[in-house]
Amino acid sequence: MKELPDLSNATNLEYLYLIGCESLIEIPSSISHLHKLETLTAMGCINLEVIPAHMNLESLQTVYLGGCSRLRNIPVMSTNIRYLFITNTAVEGVPLCPGLKTLDVSGSRNFKGLLTHLPTSLTTLNLCYTDIERIPDCFKSLHQLKGVNLRGCRRLASLPELPRSLLTLVADDCESLETVFCPLNTLKASFSFANCFKLDREARRAIIQQSFFMGKAVLPGREVPAVFDHRAKGYSLTIRPDGNPYTSFVFCVVVSRNQKSDKTIPPSLLWRRIIAQDEGYPVEVWNRIGDVFKYRTEHLLIFHFDFLEFDNRDIVFEFSSESHDFDIIECGAKVLTEKSIKESYESGSDQAFEDDVVFEPSKAFGDEKYGDCCIL
Repeated sequence: MKELPDLSNATNLEYLYLIGCESLIEIPSSISHLHKLETLTAMGCINLEVIPAHMNLESLQTVYLGGCSRLRNIPVMSTNIRYLFITNTAVEGVPLCPGLKTLDVSGSRNFKGLLTHLPTSLTTLNLCYTDIERIPDCFKSLHQLKGVNLRGCRRLASLPELPRSLLTLVADDCESLETVFCPLNTLKASFSFANCFKLDREARRAIIQQSFFMGKAVLPGREVPAVFDHRAKGYSLTIRPDGNPYTSFVFCVVVSRNQKSDKTIPPSLLWRRIIAQDEGYPVEVWNRIGDVFKYRTEHLLIFHFDFLEFDNRDIVFEFSSESHDFDIIECGAKVLTEKSIKESYESGSDQAFEDDVVFEPSKAFGDEKYGDCCIL
């Protein structure tokens, strides 16, 4: 199909799907008559170049424009758009509507940056595999933002202050990323900084600190930081409790991908606790570790677990990979109290959080290129 028919009389149309229309170059201006249109989808229209400007489709809430590799300009189609997906296109910028909830421009390599002011309604932002160089400072004001995907943003050098509402931040393979705003006040966020080898000492320290507050973090590292005062080589760690039957822990595990990893199985960390070697009282918890087969050197997995109940007997923690995707090199733990959390957060000693290893990509697995983006 090279062109669409006149849509002026299709005034009751609610959904318009244009999928794999490789000869279609332009969406006709008659689309402006579709005031009941709720969803517009154009996927794989590789020659699409023109979408009419000056439309105000009052019912339009969802727009999918994926794989339209020649599409460079996205006009304002409606001020009521809630979900905007513009993936693998040639766009350099996008119109942001005041009620926008989801913005996905993943894979659009020409995309260089966001507007200075983002809608405060935004809950999900996916910028993975774009050439964005800077995140605007207004990020901290997005109090409904839950998920951000920056995977493969290779030109991004720093992160501004993040909103407290954030629950997930993926920044894997951001090879230029050096700094993050400190302190990180996203108390329950899960962070992934896999293969971010340029993170400076202050950034690494902030990420580790943040994981003490019920968060989770993945970042390059070959040793358990000294702030974890219970440490052991290998997969097993023994802790003697201090008499408090209810204790909160933060764990750190050094993992190394092995060459036998099965990329078809989502890798997870299995850990269990054994009290006084009583095999009849295991607690097994699966903890998703991420795409471990993409780690180019050893990485730290840090996670929090609250209120483990036990008596004064020794407690043994064992960590394993049931699918054998990775090896566990070292493990550590810190028993948390209100006082120890405050001291860790206020500590001025970088050495407590860092070793002196310079984290460089391992050449053992090569310099791989990773393809598809993921939607949060």
